Amino acid sequence: MDSILEAATRLFDHGAATTNGIAKLAGVSIGSLYEYFPNKDAILGRLFEAHVDEAVDALAGALEASPPEETPLRVGVRRMVVQLLELHEDQPGLQRVFLERLAVLPVVRTRVAEAERRLRGVLQAWLALHPEVAVPDVEFATRIVVEGSNALVHGFVAQDEGVSATMFVDEVARLWTGYLRGASEL
Repeated sequence: MDSILEAATRLFDHGAATTNGIAKLAGVSIGSLYEYFPNKDAILGRLFEAHVDEAVDALAGALEASPPEETPLRVGVRRMVVQLLELHEDQPGLQRVFLERLAVLPVVRTRVAEAERRLRGVLQAWLALHPEVAVPDVEFATRIVVEGSNALVHGFVAQDEGVSATMFVDEVARLWTGYLRGASEL
């Protein structure tokens, strides 16, 4: 099954995945592929689940390496943004397929919602302990940061408009740091 997923990753990243192409690249028969996956969307769904697990693990690792009592808020937030960007920059074609194809599948929308809850849980625990965080509702603020970061990273990966990754990360970290510190109301 790993060879099927590796082949699918390569083909989806290049925008030309078919079940026949995946089977051929994986070195398995189309019948063997169908023993594991009923269709191309099922393969894409499995790849998305692996991507989500990797994102949650990477975010948890970045935050665990940054104890909230010892790490400036901007540094911790920046590490989070860097992790999210690195996960998406590695295979931009596959990321575009995730956004375009998976958004229309109801079962995947459920997975996306679950993934965001998992990401929010990790980040919320870190933010709740951080002495610089001054927003009135950390749970809701975490939702804003996770959903906003995902949207910003996906937009940047889709079209960077000539902005460097470093500048992007710095600006997103500045945005969320100001927000989380409870910057003055408008």
